[in-house]
Parts: sequence; structure tokens; C-alpha cells
Amino acid sequence: MGLLLPVALGIAAYIVSRFYPALDALFLALIFGIFFGGVVGKGNVEKIAEKSLSITLPVGIVLYGANVKFPNFYEISLPILILTFISALFMGLSVFVIAKRLGVGGKLPVLLACGTAICGASAIAIVSSILKPSKEEFSTAVIVITIVGLTGAAVYPALHGFLTKDDFATVCGATLHQTGLVKIASKDFGSDVLQKALTVKSIRIALIAVVALLVSLIYAEHRFYVPGYIVGFLIMSFMSSTYLGGWSDWIEPVSTIAFSTTLASIGLCVSRQDIQRARLSPLVASYIGWFFTSATIIAILRWLI
Repeated sequence: MGLLLPVALGIAAYIVSRFYPALDALFLALIFGIFFGGVVGKGNVEKIAEKSLSITLPVGIVLYGANVKFPNFYEISLPILILTFISALFMGLSVFVIAKRLGVGGKLPVLLACGTAICGASAIAIVSSILKPSKEEFSTAVIVITIVGLTGAAVYPALHGFLTKDDFATVCGATLHQTGLVKIASKDFGSDVLQKALTVKSIRIALIAVVALLVSLIYAEHRFYVPGYIVGFLIMSFMSSTYLGGWSDWIEPVSTIAFSTTLASIGLCVSRQDIQRARLSPLVASYIGWFFTSATIIAILRWLI
């Protein structure tokens, strides 16, 4: 089988996500990996998965920088820009604090906070390369964040009549976890709503560059050491907004498939029993942090801005 199994699972996840954008390719790859790992047997694929991880993780992280496009700030009003920063900060901190208070241990609170505040599974994958969490912590974080995000994408369209178009777009972009979910929640309300929601979301995606650097400085095994692939990611992020132009559209599928292969490799090493043993505390913390942040943002937009 060699590396073909995780690569095939990564490609399959990417293809399915293109047809069903609500299902993030990284999440699908993880689920595919867990399922096939149970079928094939964890012991038979663990070495293959570890070898795959050593290749696809750094490649995926560097190339993912092409997905990070710093927004055109002239398209965003200053109040909305500030509100989006506040939303990301408050969601991340609230999920982290609540998870800690509920007894969630290890590195899972940091993963949940970054996934909620920035861009879901992609942020978790990038931060995990620095934190080195257990595969069970990583898998739990991706699954929890995806469940909460899907809830938001399903519920938010009901808010459209309560908010103006601009406010609705802002709420979608500032509080939904993944870009695919932002598209799902806003696409039925006009191209202008969709475009503004994606512009607001791009602010949060751009923050992954800052978060990756901060986490490297705070949590790296050697203090103030930044891994080479994180440096490559930061350089690629800058180039995607300045020099790459249309090339970034060609790099995006390669990056996503590399990342998906990484998550498939992790899934192959994780048993369903490991996931089932996880308590509900991570899910509860993520729901509470996301819900109260979203409610606060809606209240500010409705009555203060």
C-alpha cells in the first residue's frame, strides 16, 4: 500500500468537498482515515502514516500560505475591521478559558481556541505542527470544531430577516469557522452578501500567520525557535497577497490535498474507541464560546453600529 492509501484518502476527501462545500476536506480526510484504519488495522498502517506525515505536513503548511490573502482594507470599514478582530480574540479566549474550567486538559484547549477563532481545521493543523498534541487531541479538536461550525451554517440563515444584508454578511464572516461554511450560510442571499462575508472571513484567515508565529514563540520545544516550515508559510502568505496573483489559485488544490493527506494519515493512527472516550466537555466549551461571541457580535451590529 505504501503511501498510496493516505494520498488516495486525501484526494477523495478533496473531491467530495468540491461537491459538498459544507464538508471540509480536512475533516473528511480525518474521518476517512479513522474508518479505513479500523478496517485495515491500526498496526498495519501506523508506520506508513508516520512516514506520510513527515512529508505532507510541512509541505501542506508551506503551500497553505497561498490560501492566506490579506484583505483589501479599503473594502472594509474601520468599525467592522475592529469588530472582526474582537470577535476572533473573544471566541478564542472564551473557548480556551471555558475548556480549562470544564477540566479539558493537555493541548486540546489551545487547539479548540485556534480552530474556533481563525479558520477551523486548517488552523488546528498548522498549530498542531508546533504544539505536537496527541493524535486523539488533534482528531477531537477537528471533529468538535466541524460540528459547531455546521450548526452555525444551519442556523444563521434564519437571522437574515433580523439583520441588514451587510450585518448578516459580517456575522457570517466574523463567527463561522470555515470558509466553506461561510459560503453555505450566505450564498442564497445574493452575491454582494457572499462577497462581503468572504472579505470579512479573510481578515480572520490572515490572522493565522500571526497566530502561527505567536504559538511558535510560546509553545515551541526550544523557546523562540520558529520551525522552518512556519517561516515558509509566513513567506508564502506574504507572496500570495503581493506577487503570486493567479498562481495561488493553482497552488490551493495542491495545498488542500497535502493537508488532507496529513489528516488522513493521522486518522489512520486513531481508533474510533479513542474518539468515543473523549468527554463532552470540549464540545460544550466550543459551543458556549461560539454562541456567546456570536450573540455579542449580533447585538453590537444591531444596536450600536
